[in-house]
Amino acid sequence: MITFVPAGGLGNRMKSMAAAIRLAQATESDLDIIWFQDWGLGCRFDHLFQPLAIPQTRLREASFLDQMMRDIPRKRNLYIPKVFEHCLYDECLDRIGASKAYYHDFDFTAWCKGKKVWLASDVYFIAKEIPEDSFDIFHPVSHLQERINQAKEGFARHTIGVHIRRTDNVRSIQNSPTHLFIERMQQEPTETKFYLATDSEEVKEEMRNIFGKRIITSPNKATRGNLEGMEDALVEMYLLAATHRILGSSCSTYSMTAASIGRTPLETIEKK
Repeated sequence: MITFVPAGGLGNRMKSMAAAIRLAQATESDLDIIWFQDWGLGCRFDHLFQPLAIPQTRLREASFLDQMMRDIPRKRNLYIPKVFEHCLYDECLDRIGASKAYYHDFDFTAWCKGKKVWLASDVYFIAKEIPEDSFDIFHPVSHLQERINQAKEGFARHTIGVHIRRTDNVRSIQNSPTHLFIERMQQEPTETKFYLATDSEEVKEEMRNIFGKRIITSPNKATRGNLEGMEDALVEMYLLAATHRILGSSCSTYSMTAASIGRTPLETIEKK
């Protein structure tokens, strides 16, 4: 049995869940995925996605007992879950431990095979390369898929996705300044449209002033702490995936996940 806690934002959770499913299949283990809401992702799984249709895999919302016994040990819960997890499971790896293990080519399969383990992660820990079909297991709920389909109708024959991360990713802000996106976008033919996904209202306004009606973007203010914000984040991710190419931000899982979903070429805009 593998008990898995996906961590981080939307893209991080999707890729870590895909890794956990692959690990469970490789070790012939049952998989129990526990979904915790927090500041980085403030809604339930089933508010965004249809149920996972994967044998021997269960996904459930965290209960009060889960918060006390199976959450990621951290300051806000006084590290109390750590005590229970080491009593309940043969082996445990938290988010930081799993990331360190991943970068040191740790054998997760041997670690958990035949055992009862607890694991939390925000990376695709099982391999260095993410298989292109890894995100095919995720399907947006019907009303969000309708929003995606309707928005795609406004795409031009050639539409490029642009993802500019600003509010909460220091490396993206430093390595992928807005002026580099503008310079790259100005190289495209005038008939090209741009689907802009960003967490900055200032960036939206700047892009509209420069590119006018060539910019397609959400009219909603970006936020990730409530249901409406997470719905918008999901819709934007799948719209990026539907473009011909993505101009993405440095060190952004969101850009990479969108590219993987659509098998879309990703060009990372960053300082040389």
